[in-house]
Amino acid sequence: MNELQAAIYNKFNNSTGHGCYTNVGGRFYLNKAPQKSSFPYIVYFPVTDIDEVDFTDEREDFLVQFSIFSENNSPYEAGTILGHLKSLFDDCTLTVTGYNHLRFSRTMTVPNNDITVAPPVFGYSVDYEVTIEKSK
Repeated sequence: MNELQAAIYNKFNNSTGHGCYTNVGGRFYLNKAPQKSSFPYIVYFPVTDIDEVDFTDEREDFLVQFSIFSENNSPYEAGTILGHLKSLFDDCTLTVTGYNHLRFSRTMTVPNNDITVAPPVFGYSVDYEVTIEKSK
């Protein structure tokens, strides 16, 4: 859903003074990072779109994943970005065009490291459950 993706991007982009934004230098991409992107960066994408079964077409549930990538010789940078991502998005309120925002809750965080490359890439995958409802 384009409106939700835009709302997530706007939440990040309007937080230029927040550690999440400054730690990645504004590098926040939908679906995938451009080739040869500078590290660190964050990629976000919808994992699932689940219709709420309440006999209406008004409520929609989504699972959105944020992936943090840091090419640093220590997992410290990725962990710092993770802390700032959580402080920006945990239980946040989004402005989604045409919808009322109901929930943005973190459901899972998993390390996502590749130490087989030089230098190693450290990171995390963070899932959030999002519920929105069509405005009336």
